[in-house]
Amino acid sequence: MNREDHQREAPVGYSAREIALERILAQAMRFPDLDIAPFDPRSALHAGPMAVAGGRTPLDPRDAALARAIEHAVVRRYLTLIACIRPHLSKNWPLLEKPIQAALLAGAAQILFLDRVPAAAAVDASVEWTKRRLRPGAGGLVNAVLRKVAGSVAERIPAGDGAVLDHTRRDIVPLADGSALRLSVEAFSEDAAAAIAEKTSHARELILHWIGAFGFKEAQRIALHDLVDAPLVVTPFDPADPRFAGLASPHADAGFGVWTGTHAEMTTLLGDMPQLRVQDPTAASTCAVLATTLREAIAREPRLIVDLCAGRGTKTRQLAEMFPGATVLATDPDHARFEALARLRERHPNIRVLGNELLFREAAGKADLLLLDVPCSNSGVLARRPEARYRFTKARTKSVIELQQKIADPAVGLVAPRGAVLYATCSIEHAENEAQARRLVNRHGLTPVLDRTIMPEGLPGEPLARYRDGGFHTLLLRS
Repeated sequence: MNREDHQREAPVGYSAREIALERILAQAMRFPDLDIAPFDPRSALHAGPMAVAGGRTPLDPRDAALARAIEHAVVRRYLTLIACIRPHLSKNWPLLEKPIQAALLAGAAQILFLDRVPAAAAVDASVEWTKRRLRPGAGGLVNAVLRKVAGSVAERIPAGDGAVLDHTRRDIVPLADGSALRLSVEAFSEDAAAAIAEKTSHARELILHWIGAFGFKEAQRIALHDLVDAPLVVTPFDPADPRFAGLASPHADAGFGVWTGTHAEMTTLLGDMPQLRVQDPTAASTCAVLATTLREAIAREPRLIVDLCAGRGTKTRQLAEMFPGATVLATDPDHARFEALARLRERHPNIRVLGNELLFREAAGKADLLLLDVPCSNSGVLARRPEARYRFTKARTKSVIELQQKIADPAVGLVAPRGAVLYATCSIEHAENEAQARRLVNRHGLTPVLDRTIMPEGLPGEPLARYRDGGFHTLLLRS
């Protein structure tokens, strides 16, 4: 199934659960390369008594929210779901037809992880979809397995119970709020690393890698951190500002607030407060270190700053506001992100957005600061990027490192004498961080000024004010 098939919405007449099932089928076809395509309820149309011209009406917002929640639960807990389904199968999971896999994943996700969904409704929807999508007999298999999954939930264990952290318990399913489900079957592997991988839905190779890099307890802690529903964090935040009343609460890091309002309220406030950014404290700290170190390191006020992998421009804005006297040149190879960058100039006249070739011609040897926020494995932000949990392999890591080098090596030529390179990732992997920084130092004669690895913080059940992403940044001076 190609990308166009994945993005195509379900046919007219499909309900919220059926739309979710179609999208989950696409995920099952490509696992482990899950890809969360944007879900627009306005284009998910169905027939009904209130149908507009042409016999269609947009999917109700509540139905759209349900469809999103089902797919989100499947992506976040893909391997956990397989482990919970596996004891009730008569054949190995890989041998099941993909529509059956999708039906079982969707049904089990609702039973185990969506509290407000009646189990019977989840089972019935998956069964009926399977009958239509595949054949009537397949619905019987889905019905039997999902009813056993529902029957295997023995109790809910409250947050704080030590069973959640006991890796030897093969019947415990940890949940995002710190509580857990106890199953009547031992669903998880006897192997400790494999059990953590299944319980927290990470690639086993990633868990083994973390155990080798950080030790068993820390690997388990990072994996549990990734179960948290990562909050939106806004900055600058002032708890005394009435505009935040009822919309955000203080984060553990001063100047940051955990967003508690709606998406519509967020859009309104961003319009009213142009300086407001949605940015985790770890991401913000990458540029924040420059406030006290950059001018001292380069012995001058920066006049030209280049943001080479700018994304949608959160750090670009941060740099433009920190150094209003500097011109900030920004680019990104993705078309949608480039367009978003271009709109920043409306409120930040010191930002210029250029194509890559033009930027390299104009800035060669002139940049006082080069920001390289390079692509990475995302291992520090897997709570926000759950689809990336399953992709970790040595071969992929090697490919990421080669891409980082392909970006960084020619980019150093943009830096002026006694200019600086700020290299950053949202990874916690040594090979993508410290090793790459050391390579830049050795290959290009750079001098390290500072470097910092930030580990992910905040576990299921802990206050969201303690949550932060993981990441790395280093400041390197060009002689």
